[in-house]
Amino acid sequence: MEKIAVIVVETYSAKIVIANMVQDNYFSICNVETESIQPGLKMDDDHFLKKNQISSIISILKNFRKICDMYAVSKTIAIATFVKDSKPMNIYSFFDEVFVTCGFRFSLMSQEEQNNAIYTGVINSYDIPKGLIINVSSNNIHLIHYNRRNILNQAFIPVGPRDLIEMYNLSEMDKSEVFEKVAKYIRAHLADYEWLKSIEPEYAFIGNGATFEDLSKMDRIYTKYPLDKDDGYVVKAEDVNQILEKIKALELGENKKLKGLNEPRSDVFAYSVQIIKTILDYVQKDEVVIATRSVVEGLLFNSVTPATLEKPNSDIVGFSVMAQTSVYEADSTKHNEQVYNLSMLLFKQLRVLHKLPRGYVKVLRVASYMHDVGKRISYRNHAQHSFEVVLNSEIYGFTHRELLLASFVASLHSGGDIKMSEWAKYNGILTVDDVDAVKKLGIILRLAECFDRTKNNVIVDINCDILGDSVILKTVTSSDATYEIQRGMEVGKDFEKIFHKKLEIL
Repeated sequence: MEKIAVIVVETYSAKIVIANMVQDNYFSICNVETESIQPGLKMDDDHFLKKNQISSIISILKNFRKICDMYAVSKTIAIATFVKDSKPMNIYSFFDEVFVTCGFRFSLMSQEEQNNAIYTGVINSYDIPKGLIINVSSNNIHLIHYNRRNILNQAFIPVGPRDLIEMYNLSEMDKSEVFEKVAKYIRAHLADYEWLKSIEPEYAFIGNGATFEDLSKMDRIYTKYPLDKDDGYVVKAEDVNQILEKIKALELGENKKLKGLNEPRSDVFAYSVQIIKTILDYVQKDEVVIATRSVVEGLLFNSVTPATLEKPNSDIVGFSVMAQTSVYEADSTKHNEQVYNLSMLLFKQLRVLHKLPRGYVKVLRVASYMHDVGKRISYRNHAQHSFEVVLNSEIYGFTHRELLLASFVASLHSGGDIKMSEWAKYNGILTVDDVDAVKKLGIILRLAECFDRTKNNVIVDINCDILGDSVILKTVTSSDATYEIQRGMEVGKDFEKIFHKKLEIL
């Protein structure tokens, strides 16, 4: 399995991401390392990187070289980003020195290229047809407005929380006055883009990058949210306001740390949240959806799946499921696909009984493709292990509710019932009606898994007849399917319990 590395150098940090490449079409991230750059790559008035700055980053990149060698990386993408008009005068000689000492061939990424990479990472990972993407980093703000997989407008504001700290010093001004000045300054920049004033209500506000991940972490702590997952989390505007007030109440400063956040400095985080609040108010949005996939994922999509250079991936869920299973279950790909196909057939044939809306097809698709992923932990109780693995997998285009539903359905593929003590943990996300849906989907998945028990794909079609109090499943086979039918009949008692019909399989 080939490995690809993406290295991103920014003003205050450097990051390396290692990804598995599968079948020349899919990728799955397997390691991420981030290092702070001390004293940072911010230039003085002469616009030259100094010797200590160069030494600092080269030291980090030498460690990244060791990581690449350890993973036997076959391809590397290395990019550097700088705020507009602050590109070092000696940047290319610096790149040459990096190549000689570390073997990485860097390129400079323009603001437009950054916007495109952010957009590519988001649009290929989230099922959000219309949106305004906001990415806030240390020294800049990216805004990308899109509709149905096309960019309509984009903007780049060359200022971030670290710049604002230098502009409005908390030690020299009243705290409330500082944050009002910050809000006013950001609004003035936003006013330069006329299109921002006419964002329609149906457009989602998508918060992208580490700043929004920190916002998510803090909000989940305050609201006691049951899932430890930033990606896809929704933060209400009123909660953004409350978090800002809580942070402002702290003794803000460089030495005041916030544990567990990407940006540990309380002052930087406070300014970041003020930026987010100002933009939310400006475009009149009442919530923000957190999107954790950004520039790196955009670069990976374009490199591993070149078709995304022309148009976004049309099957977001399918891509992530195939990436997850191809990396970790290459030997079971054929079986997983067969269980999925049989699950879809059964869902369609039994629609009169289960009466579930089409939206549940998405849930069943992931559960059926990933029903056996618990074997990565242990074969014993692997169905229960599948719950944890699915829940903690990177499934694109899924809400937290859908991911939980797929996890519970996968846990039922070899029998048993929902553990209501576990279900109760997620009462704020799942509903009472979801219990019935999961049990029905669990039976469908269990039958589908039985129908490929020998993993020989012998059942090629299923026809269903509902006669009185009986359901007759007529299998169309390519060879002897006695064992599959026998195992399927073992589901009969649970089938009758859920659907109130006796099960016959021919």
